[in-house]
This record gives sequence, structure tokens and C-alpha cells, in this order.
Amino acid sequence: MTETKRFGYKKPKYRYGNSIRDYFTGNPWDHTEPAYRVGPHVWNVGGNDDVAVYLLDTGEGLALIDTGYERTLYLVIDRMYSIGFNPRDVKKIFLTHYHGDHSQGARLLQELAGGKEHCEIWLSKEDELMHQETAFDTTPMPCLPYEVTNFYDDDTPIKMGRFTIRTKLCPGHTLGVTSFFFDDTDEETGKTYRCAVHGGMGTGTMYPGSDMGVREHVTPETAFRFVKDCLEMAEWPVDINMSSHLNQTNIDENMPEDTNDYTWFVTDYSWHDMLVNRAEDVMEKYPEQYPDFKWTVPNIQ
Repeated sequence: MTETKRFGYKKPKYRYGNSIRDYFTGNPWDHTEPAYRVGPHVWNVGGNDDVAVYLLDTGEGLALIDTGYERTLYLVIDRMYSIGFNPRDVKKIFLTHYHGDHSQGARLLQELAGGKEHCEIWLSKEDELMHQETAFDTTPMPCLPYEVTNFYDDDTPIKMGRFTIRTKLCPGHTLGVTSFFFDDTDEETGKTYRCAVHGGMGTGTMYPGSDMGVREHVTPETAFRFVKDCLEMAEWPVDINMSSHLNQTNIDENMPEDTNDYTWFVTDYSWHDMLVNRAEDVMEKYPEQYPDFKWTVPNIQ
């Protein structure tokens, strides 16, 4: 593609997550977004300018990748109805990692869909340990208790309707971050697109001396593995990069005029650039490990 790059990593602005912490002055209603289509059968229904919630119409029920904040749940439900889907049809919830901004809605959406007999909650075994360790913490944010019903196995794809989803453990942001890879075919055009979600691009836990990193049991070796994984995966062919936070690809400033036009998100660079940028952000913090470091994919200013 020869078009000017419109997607790239931009440092987080004041966004929905900040607004709900500033309870009386944050005005979270100023940080909402419509549902928008990112693939032939995939939509972001998170409804906010911060955390994505991806809906997959599998043809055999709905699946969600992440659930967002408890206080964005009303937006998720509204956005699902706005594009013709019923949240009671959700059969699987795939959590990228255990942090509350991605998992606070899990129990509520599961209950809305009929409970664990009708709706599974998936997480990595590594992050289930952290989920249990922090289950009753109130900082940085509390999370309603939820029971993980299934664990990812990177050697066993998850098959659901039209989708075969491959997972990959990607420790860094947490020890149990999971990424997702699947193909999505547009029956009208016959084109198939390779889609990917990296489950945790936040690099702060990997900075030397990070308090959050200590809490997450992240070590320098974890950071070095993150760099290695990102640089390797950056070379994987991906047509549609589904970032877990909107700033990771600067989507908030690059919404399509037609929110049903998923081809807006088809690029040959977005996945590569996001992973290289995040790897380089970590590399910069470890000059002894990466003495020849220099930026090749800097942040968008």
C-alpha cells in the first residue's frame, strides 16, 4: 500500500479510564464512541475511547474479546443492540489478561447471557494465578468475582462457527497476556483477512524499578522475552490489527466516516509498526541489554 500511514502508537490522552477515576469531574460521557466494524464479522462494541471490546459474530453465537470496565457495560450493551446483536447470545468471553479494565464486565455479561452454563469465560493459566492473588484488591480497581471456566492452550485452536482462533502467550504487560489470531472471510467479495489482537501492549510494567512490575512479578527477563516476541510477531502477516486500547493505533483520531466500512482498517503496516514501537519502548529502558538501540518506529506526536 502507498497511502500515508494513519495508524500508529500515540501516548494515552485523558480518556475514559481517567474520567471514571475523577468521579465528580471526569465527564465520562465525553469519552464515548459508536460501535464500528473492524472485519467482515467483527466489531468494536466497547463504546469508549480507551479499551476495546471486540464482538465476533461466529454464526454459532457471539464471542467477545475482553469486556471493558464495569462502568462501560451499559455502552457495550447499547452498542451491541445498535448493530443488531443481543448480548444474551454471547457464548464465550475471551480475556486478553486479568486487569480490571479488560475484565470488569465479565461476570455481568456472563450472567446476562444465562450464567456459566451458557457463557464461558476464558483466561490464561498464568493470569488466573494473578486473578486469584488480586481478587479482593480494590486498587488499582476492584473487579466483581468471576469464575474462569476455560484456559487457553496455544497448541489447540478454539473453533467456533466460522472462526478458528489461535492463541499465543505473550508475557510482558502481565505474565499471562494472550494474543489472538484468526481469519475472517467476506462472503460478498470472497476476500479473507488475517486478523490479530495483541493482548497487552502496555510497557510500564516492564520498566526497570516499576512498582506495577513488582506487583505483576515481571522481571527483566520477562521484558526481554516481550521484546523478542514482539519483533518476531511483527513479521507475521496481519491485515487487520485489532488493538486492545485505541491509542495503540491512534484509532480515536482516525475513525472511518462509515462505521460499517471495515476496509478502513485493512493495512500492511499497522500490526508491524505497533509491535516494533512497543518493543523499542522497552529496549530504550535497558541500554546495557540493547547498546545499539535506536528508534525506527517512534510514537505519533
